[in-house]
Amino acid sequence: MATVNSSLKLQQQPGLTARVVTMFYSIICYLIGVLALVYLILFIADLIVPVSMNRGAGIAPDLTGTGAVIWNICVVIVWGAQHSVMARPTFKRLWTRIVPVAIERSTYLLFVAAATAVLVSCWVPMPHVLWDISGTAMGLAVMTLYFLGWVIVLFATFLINHFHLFGLQQAFAYLQQQQSKQATFKTPLLYKLVRHPMMSGVLIALWAVPVMTAGRLLFNLLMTGYVFVGLYFEERNLADELGQSYRHYQKTTPAVVPRLGTINKAAMYEEPR
Repeated sequence: MATVNSSLKLQQQPGLTARVVTMFYSIICYLIGVLALVYLILFIADLIVPVSMNRGAGIAPDLTGTGAVIWNICVVIVWGAQHSVMARPTFKRLWTRIVPVAIERSTYLLFVAAATAVLVSCWVPMPHVLWDISGTAMGLAVMTLYFLGWVIVLFATFLINHFHLFGLQQAFAYLQQQQSKQATFKTPLLYKLVRHPMMSGVLIALWAVPVMTAGRLLFNLLMTGYVFVGLYFEERNLADELGQSYRHYQKTTPAVVPRLGTINKAAMYEEPR
């Protein structure tokens, strides 16, 4: 999912210690964010980790049926609200009066990790199996597709400048007492096919399911809804920020599902390098 970030405004000539601490803080937030994402990937796939989609942490109430559905909906809403509210330009303008611009994105990542921890620990398992093709060639292919979806997400972040998206570049510019560069408007590789390849990857991962439980189905429906609601608001922000170029891009390039046989060569927003 593409994001709009204003250029980094330097604070009043910071000392070296403050700049080094800022860089260190950004690196720590990045590592925590990466660990949270890896755990979430394994949590959804019900692999390796002790607390997963079908193995709860025991923190949430012992609920079944409708009670479990309502509780899990609330848990996902809390997770989604943190992502969406803190990503909105209005919130950022208010937030950066408190948090320095150089670490705004890193701090956002820290909150994302915290929200993910709440999601994982409070999720109530709903283990009733709807289908199970694990242990078959088809199951292996579907699980491979699951991880391919996350590879697409990661690859797409590097296409639009991974380190700016996750806050490291802002902190590094602050360390060097420089301003981060202005964003450009391009369509690198996957962005010629769809406007939001990260979300395409997420949707692939969500629905590549060798073992579908009632809980996984509920989770998938909720997260799919969140993706499209989030895209609606992000598209509005991008159109306001980038103007006619992005509106043309919207008309000529699909959001998440590519059209076969077509590659759009229009310009697309790219994170500053």
